[in-house]
Amino acid sequence: MRLALKVYFRKQHINGLQNIPKDGPFIIVSNHPSSFLDPVSIAVLINRKINFLAKATLFNNKIAAKLLYKLNLVPIYRAQDNPSKLRENKSAFEACFKTLGDNGIIMIFPEGTSENERRLRTIKTGAARIALGTAKENKYGLNIKILPVGLNYTKSSKFRSELSIAFGKPLDTDDFIEDYQRNETATARALTSKIEESIKALIINIDKQEHDELVAKLETIYKTELAPNSNLPTEISQNIVKGVKHFQEHNNAIFNDTKFKIDNYFEKLTQVNISDKNIGQSHKKSGLFLTALKSVFKLFVGFPLWLVGITHSYLPYKLTRRIALIITKDEAFYGALLMSLGTILFILFYSLFALLSWIIFQNSVITLIYSLCLPIFGFFTIYYARFARKFYYNWKFLSKFYSKNELISELIIERKKITSELEILRNNLEK
Repeated sequence: MRLALKVYFRKQHINGLQNIPKDGPFIIVSNHPSSFLDPVSIAVLINRKINFLAKATLFNNKIAAKLLYKLNLVPIYRAQDNPSKLRENKSAFEACFKTLGDNGIIMIFPEGTSENERRLRTIKTGAARIALGTAKENKYGLNIKILPVGLNYTKSSKFRSELSIAFGKPLDTDDFIEDYQRNETATARALTSKIEESIKALIINIDKQEHDELVAKLETIYKTELAPNSNLPTEISQNIVKGVKHFQEHNNAIFNDTKFKIDNYFEKLTQVNISDKNIGQSHKKSGLFLTALKSVFKLFVGFPLWLVGITHSYLPYKLTRRIALIITKDEAFYGALLMSLGTILFILFYSLFALLSWIIFQNSVITLIYSLCLPIFGFFTIYYARFARKFYYNWKFLSKFYSKNELISELIIERKKITSELEILRNNLEK
């Protein structure tokens, strides 16, 4: 899974590893934007056995249930699935008490459902009740820690996208024991609110749907122009969301004016069919012809290797996407399926190619070298495709720069004005 994640994601930004408890029992709580891609992404960073709470409907198939139990999944019944089954959660809670009592780890997604949204939905009290209940079962002599985790994907359903994982500072149940002994229900809710705050601080949380599109446009401009060298994409996005909220609440005129200019700029980009990145990098047009020649040479030299790579990768790649789309079109589940199916199919096809090599050559050295080269060719195919795509868009921009020089020049000036105003607004917000 570690290898599969490295292949699937172009970059993984991981922060706060020092906050993971080195020993003792703890509960991992996280937002849930991408089904089983979420637990896998977190679990590979923790070198201890983890028990996962999962919706009971996953266990309806007997064969699947056996596998899920082997993978340390514990079924939880949800009110929206079957309210009459809720009483059966007693045994699940008891299993959690035992696991934590034995210094184990449990992972819970307290939102209860997986949705591909950049916000935290209202979380359930289960994690707090399990943590405080375990403390009670152990006569309050066991301090169960709760580790908040924030997951942020650039686009989980897209191959070679980016993932940010942030581990927050653990919460101590000991801080809530005194209140819990007086009022269990109210304290469980108070701890749930604290968990919610902790997760929100680690993710890009956009409360209003109307802000989502504006934030996405600001991210496009801000990350490439005002913070090109930053390796903290989540922090940048959080600041953008904070700024959007602030100016809408405290200076609606500035908010509406800035939104109008940005919307107008992106509408013009759509009309010309070029990207903001092209406009942002237009100052590099000097020497562009020489760069284009170098790119053509690289494409020419690399073409035979790409041809070998695509020959071995085309079928598993296309089959992965086709099967994933047949199973689901829900973006929250599509990315996880894409990675899982891709891992299985590529291993299967590469194994078949290796077997075919052995049948043809009957030589273990040739088969071994050939087998080791298969993933290298695969990675090169990805690199070559991205490079060719970048060359195509740069060439398209260059042709439009000369054919529609006046309009492109207007867009360059417009972008500079927007970025200057954004920088002024950002400085004012920091003050």
